[in-house]
Amino acid sequence: MKHFLHMFLCLLCTHTAHAQQIDFNQPNDNPSQYLEEGYEAWGIPTQQQPATKTFGGVTFTVEIEGDVKGKTLYTVRWKDGRQHSKLICDGVMVKGLDEQGNRPELTTGRVGIKVHIAGLPNGNHTLLAYHNNTDGGDFVAPPISIDVDGVTKVTGIQQTRRATSLSESAKSSVEFTVTDQRPVTITYYTVPVEGTTYTTTSLELNSLEVGGDTFMALDPTPANNDRHAAWEDGKASLSWKAPDGTAKHHLVFGTDSMAVVNATTYDYEGTAASWQTGQLSPLTRYFWRMDEEDAQGKIHHGTVWSFQPRRKAFPDAEGYGQYAVGGRGGIVYHVTSLDDDATNPQPGTFRYGITQVKGPRTIVFDVAGVIHLKARLTCSEKYVTVAGQTAPGNGILFRGAPFGMQSDGITRFIRLYRGHIIDAKDAQIGIDGMGMAGNDHAIMDHCSISWTIDEGFSSRNAKAITLQRTIISEALNCANHPNYGTGTQHGYAATIGSGQMGGLPGSFHHNLLAHNEGRNWSISGGLDGTGNYDGHHDVFNNVVYNWGSRATDGGSHEINFVNNYYKMGPATTMRKLFRHQFEGTGSGTQAAYVKGNIREEPSGSKVNDKEGDTYIYELSNGQVLNWEPWATKPFFESYAEIETAESAYKSVLSDVGCNMPTLNKHDARIIDETRNGSTSTTGSKTGKKGLIDHEEDSEGFDAAKLGITTETRPTGFDTDMDGIPNWFEEIAGTDKNVANNNDDRDGDHYTDLEEYLDWMAHPNFIVKVGDTKSIDLKPYFAGYPSFTATIANSVSGATIEDNSLNMVTTVKGFYTVRVKVSDGSDSMVRQFNFAVTDGTTGIEHVKTDEEQTDGPIYDLQGRRIQRPSKGIYIQNGQKRLAR
Repeated sequence: MKHFLHMFLCLLCTHTAHAQQIDFNQPNDNPSQYLEEGYEAWGIPTQQQPATKTFGGVTFTVEIEGDVKGKTLYTVRWKDGRQHSKLICDGVMVKGLDEQGNRPELTTGRVGIKVHIAGLPNGNHTLLAYHNNTDGGDFVAPPISIDVDGVTKVTGIQQTRRATSLSESAKSSVEFTVTDQRPVTITYYTVPVEGTTYTTTSLELNSLEVGGDTFMALDPTPANNDRHAAWEDGKASLSWKAPDGTAKHHLVFGTDSMAVVNATTYDYEGTAASWQTGQLSPLTRYFWRMDEEDAQGKIHHGTVWSFQPRRKAFPDAEGYGQYAVGGRGGIVYHVTSLDDDATNPQPGTFRYGITQVKGPRTIVFDVAGVIHLKARLTCSEKYVTVAGQTAPGNGILFRGAPFGMQSDGITRFIRLYRGHIIDAKDAQIGIDGMGMAGNDHAIMDHCSISWTIDEGFSSRNAKAITLQRTIISEALNCANHPNYGTGTQHGYAATIGSGQMGGLPGSFHHNLLAHNEGRNWSISGGLDGTGNYDGHHDVFNNVVYNWGSRATDGGSHEINFVNNYYKMGPATTMRKLFRHQFEGTGSGTQAAYVKGNIREEPSGSKVNDKEGDTYIYELSNGQVLNWEPWATKPFFESYAEIETAESAYKSVLSDVGCNMPTLNKHDARIIDETRNGSTSTTGSKTGKKGLIDHEEDSEGFDAAKLGITTETRPTGFDTDMDGIPNWFEEIAGTDKNVANNNDDRDGDHYTDLEEYLDWMAHPNFIVKVGDTKSIDLKPYFAGYPSFTATIANSVSGATIEDNSLNMVTTVKGFYTVRVKVSDGSDSMVRQFNFAVTDGTTGIEHVKTDEEQTDGPIYDLQGRRIQRPSKGIYIQNGQKRLAR
């Protein structure tokens, strides 16, 4: 908690170091796409009258200079420019306004914008502004002059057009003095030269910053506010763009933002515009200030920048979303209720933790069962971890409405089964499943999505994301989709967008898509701001079974389509695995690298990649193909361990879906049917095998058939509410009465809470000192019909006999056993975690079930269960043995 409070104060201090930092945007723009971090947005509507807004107690009024007839304030933007700089890709300017409401360009005469500022304290001030024209086409504009209260202070500022960095953009800084707290008026105006033809005589204000200076360092590396900064050997290399005429650089570096703001001594002074840090930690946010000395010896104070070294979201995270921050360093929120109130979320519910709690947070579950969402639920804040593996019993299942995560989010071990449309009102709350639309640096891992109507998963307009080891199954096919006619078959798995607007690709790997009519996947690249084909997709090591009329199709600028395994089923009619569709909607190119994919025929024979058979391109809408559609090498690295298609098939079936705390009966059936090439369901409307039309065509929401239990953690399970249960803290040697979720007791750069979450993300068992725990390995390697198992790491007390893992030890503590299985062709390693207790966290005496009395029943991990299976359980504080 102390770490979180310090981080929050640092963020607050960083924001108030320059209390008035304004980014002019269009009204209603999505802040995540157009607002520069650390700035406040001002979206001025199209209007002739002045616009006024207060920032940090200081009131700004923007108005057109002089006669407003035939003129209007207007916010403009360069959509494609946001991939370079959100600050200078949009702004406010003066446009013409005719009687029909058109806004023609002003091409003659002086044009000005007045900025009135009230509320600044007495003293000397500066005001920094950027002037980067965002319009396309030819650009000839007059220079800008600046007056302060009618007195000219600055002249000859030449506007830039579509500059892509702050250092390249036109900028101005004007000095002024406030006395008696009087308002000040800054006038920005163009000075046309007689006889010169201009494309515009207007000017653009991209931003305003009180206290800013034009003679300052810009374009830092790592980028300002980068929470995924590259580092090597524990250090980071800092660099920046110095202004022309810099004589010397003066750098301040630290972990306290206000200390960096107020520092008068420097950590580096020199002439090189780069510096290497000392040893860093990804658990710490770092701040630095670059002051530049001009030729006259004056030192100009720079803006405070920040960054944080990147680190995997969890050890098994792969792909372009692997560096998602999640709730690291934040608070812990406990879900204690299965209720949902969409209009008035209540404390303890999941919706409350998503929509009402603020700041970085990790959401853990003290309950298991079904949460019936009453409306679509979308996380609007970054830095949230949803840790479904912490639930008791058989875990959490959402039904009824979709759930969408946010940038820098981590979502793991969650099930969402939407279910059929009840009525028109029910259709309006969302008919899709889980999504990462618009996410940047986010990862979804080991989730299960079923019984959706529109599509199971969507990630349109996302970048730097990963979807891994997730099941998308049994999308409801002929299910009265409200946007289509009766009888339409719309059982679609997923539309995946990624890598748009200059963003990093999306990674989609080791997922199982089974019993879905279409969109297995639908690849959505879209267009960039200039109308060129966009999108960057990394699709590898997925397993697709029993699709219908559509396997993978769509289009993207660059696709890696590698080592995927497609297994035809009784409903499959489309034999082509990948159809790259060039639809004539944009310019530029779309191409794919295709290699190592397999189509398994109903007979069991396997077909390798073959153009025209397993993959093709398709032209439509007059598209002319004037480029090579098939690449000979990957477009980008995958940042993952890529297996062969056959090895991935076995790996996926062994470890996929929401399998912690346990795999439910529905997902186990999906895996079994994929492995066996079978179906057990039939669409009640279409008669198609495996492609259901209603959830009642399979298990329905029958808890027993699904394998879902309703359970609650016992009182005192987590005394200090830090997300780490008492029994775990007792074995670890930490204080169960003092929150240590944000500590790092072993110095491995994962917090104590993150280590517990990762421990729970693998098969885990509690064993008493001296007792033997025997584990049948077959269910954990379901993709391997036969195998030989060995222990991949040396762990005292761990042995394998007859494909069972046996663990016995006389020493209390945590043990991780890595088991490797091999069938002679492929191999796989899985992790098994053991908590060995000396008995202080349990009950010494173990009773048999003949001795049991009434009372709630718990397993050895403290999870309440409905009835005991064979083995030891806890009832009324006593250990008992069920035979």
